[in-house]
Amino acid sequence: MLNERQFLFLIGVFLLVIVINGVLASCTKLFYRNTSWGRLTHSQLLIRQGKAGFEHRLNVFVQSLLFSLLSFRIYLIALFLWLVLCGVVFLVPRQ
Repeated sequence: MLNERQFLFLIGVFLLVIVINGVLASCTKLFYRNTSWGRLTHSQLLIRQGKAGFEHRLNVFVQSLLFSLLSFRIYLIALFLWLVLCGVVFLVPRQ
């Protein structure tokens, strides 16, 4: 059973993973490298081409934040990161 500290830590890690995913989706071409041009939205295509303005990047960032709540990949990354950080924070003896 999770205590309150661990649960809040899990929520914090999940929010951190969502924000990092949103920043990577809106500021880099990383997610769009192997995707065909026809499957991308207009904003994603402009990011891939390097021609996106602030409004397009903000659009992709907000979409990424919302769709991250439905993505199983985000949950797995957050859970793995939480387990690693819990092992470091809660299991390492303090002096």
